Amino acid sequence: MTVEVWCAAGVFLAPVGEDVVVLDVNADQYHCLLDGADWMAVGEGGSVTVPDECAANLLLGAGVAVGERPQPPRRTPEPVRRQLATTSTPSKRTLLRAGFSLAAATISFRGKSLRQLVQACPAASSPAPHGLHDVRTLIESVTAVQAALPWIPFEGECLQRAFQIRRVLARRGIHPDWVFGVRTWPFAAHCWLQIGDLVIADTLDRVNRYTPIMVV
Repeated sequence: MTVEVWCAAGVFLAPVGEDVVVLDVNADQYHCLLDGADWMAVGEGGSVTVPDECAANLLLGAGVAVGERPQPPRRTPEPVRRQLATTSTPSKRTLLRAGFSLAAATISFRGKSLRQLVQACPAASSPAPHGLHDVRTLIESVTAVQAALPWIPFEGECLQRAFQIRRVLARRGIHPDWVFGVRTWPFAAHCWLQIGDLVIADTLDRVNRYTPIMVV
């Protein structure tokens, strides 16, 4: 008889091929359960189905899972199908505003753990902006951010860029999802922003190489 448990707070699982990747946000670490997909099924909302009580107790004892469904339920990002097309000439006002916001976000980013970064970012909101004004604001903001980023000191990898861009967009009233993805053999992790099925400030080709493991 199968047993259903749930990912513990701060723990996220993603099946990648025959393995299951574990993201422990509290410890700021990734782990890989080799052949984990052979004996556990990771479902939506953080559910984990295992074949028996022994396997369930193994996950519970390791702090990977809990016996009750967490509240609120965890979200699953939509599969990405589009990427945002930006313009080439942001207005000087928007460019300057983006530069100041990026600099402030850089200061907020430095020295923080993954858990602190996730907690510091404003929560995503749904649905995605539908009005023409909102779409124009999104394109204008992302265009300005991409133009300003090379001028910001201490430019980092995807984690820092996504954190910075999300903070800038939040100031314009736009709150995208922050999605973390993984792949194996060799192991790699990446994170990006998306609204619905729309990738922001990234490419479909890059994002589709990764399996989502966490969305905030």
